[in-house]
Amino acid sequence: MKLKSSGFTLIEVVLAISILSTLTVLTTQALSRALKAKVKIQAEVDDVAALRDTMRMIRTDINLAFHHRDFEKEILDLVSKPAGAVPGLPTTPVMPTAPNTPQRQNKRADPVTHFVGTENQLDFITMNNGRTTANQQQADFIEVGYSLKGCRNLTDSSKSSQCLYRRTQMVIDDEVSEGGTEVVLLENVVEFKVRYNGEGKQDWVSTWNTKNSSDAATRLRFPEVIEVSLGIEREIDKKKRTYSLQYAVPIHFPNNPPLTGAAK
Repeated sequence: MKLKSSGFTLIEVVLAISILSTLTVLTTQALSRALKAKVKIQAEVDDVAALRDTMRMIRTDINLAFHHRDFEKEILDLVSKPAGAVPGLPTTPVMPTAPNTPQRQNKRADPVTHFVGTENQLDFITMNNGRTTANQQQADFIEVGYSLKGCRNLTDSSKSSQCLYRRTQMVIDDEVSEGGTEVVLLENVVEFKVRYNGEGKQDWVSTWNTKNSSDAATRLRFPEVIEVSLGIEREIDKKKRTYSLQYAVPIHFPNNPPLTGAAK
């Protein structure tokens, strides 16, 4: 009695190998596409996150803009004016002095803080300043500035782009647009536009200067709201992707003196 031999024929083996090879190729292609999609999506998420983080920093700095006014000096200036020269004050001296009393020599300078802004640059004083170490000797406010400059790409040094810099200086001086150290906040910037509005202005303006301005609505007066437009562009998978944000950011406490006359 003969026993039948069991096993696979050559055709069956070839078919099995072909099917297995096809499944392996399809699985590899699917994994490759999934990995490319993940890298692409992650790059987009990173760009949007960086854009939002930068805008959050700008908004916080503007919200906490610090406009210092020397109220003591303003009161002394009002008191020193002749009786009846200031509307709302009595026509007689508030604090008459005794005869032969020497006048106080007050040569105090007004330590005001300034705000200087153009269409693509911003410099002012902000209260957004935290201590990094305990008992560090520093003020609660700093000088801060934003500007666009060219820089090398942080991930690919062979490429360059426009970058948004944030400048900070701990020592406050009369030149609010100078000094300090700069760090890159955002690269691949294609738009950084700033506009300003406040009391005495009927529409948005592209410049605001509290120091060197003949406009009574802006001289020694901070804007009340600032519109910031920020956009980035990056090439991902040979396609250019553009992301942008725009906010109208209010200053919580402009601390401006009242407008008088035609400036209202």
